[in-house]
Amino acid sequence: MDRTLDLIAWLVIIFLIGPLVVIIGGSFTETPYVAFPPTGFTLDWYYQLAHRMDFLHSFLLSLTLAALCSLIAMLIGVSAALGLHRYALKGSSLYKTFLMSPLVLPTVVTGVALLQFYYLIRLDTSLLGLLAAHVLITIPYVLRTVGAGLVGLDPAIEEAAASLGSGEIRTLLRVTLPAIAPSIMAAVIFVFITSFDQTTVSIFLADVDLKPLPVLIFNYIDLAVDPMIAAVSTLLIIFAFGIIALLQRVLGLDKAMGVG
Repeated sequence: MDRTLDLIAWLVIIFLIGPLVVIIGGSFTETPYVAFPPTGFTLDWYYQLAHRMDFLHSFLLSLTLAALCSLIAMLIGVSAALGLHRYALKGSSLYKTFLMSPLVLPTVVTGVALLQFYYLIRLDTSLLGLLAAHVLITIPYVLRTVGAGLVGLDPAIEEAAASLGSGEIRTLLRVTLPAIAPSIMAAVIFVFITSFDQTTVSIFLADVDLKPLPVLIFNYIDLAVDPMIAAVSTLLIIFAFGIIALLQRVLGLDKAMGVG
């Protein structure tokens, strides 16, 4: 039985890592198309990418959007999770369903709806529109992750703080939030990654001057599929692993993700 489980685990790992190996290997091929195993070895595709300022600008835009989205979504989502957990509000189930609805709706529907809504209210600021859309679709991740942390929080901890004379705000800042910090960090990671990789909604709201990186990649492969896209993907893989490793070392990602 143990050997069967080990075999299944290794097959899952190979299935997950396999596409990454193909993309990374294909970025070094000398052929004008993605080939694996790579034919020869060259860094020309990375050299070409280094001279594409549009990819750099789109990367910085996606990075900015993801950072701002993480901040705003956490402020809204954590506040909502605390309110729904602590107070027995009338219709709280309806409120929770409403906040979770972006997770249920297809992102294509959300993108079209937001495009029409922005047109009706005459919102011309693409950056603001993109940011609002990303916040909308990432709040459910905060609500679900932080809500799970609050459910697992021992009420006796807050009661002990209150019995020692701590007010509600002090208890929240010094007791509750530190106790659910792993859940908050996990939510930040989910929000950041979801916002950074968001394509479906962004493609409806982006314009010529403001194209997040996933939208630019989507538009590029619509015209040509060459190893430069594999080079972009390889750099994004390294970036993602670097962020996760940094969080794991500095902020304790193992605890945040419930590992170990």
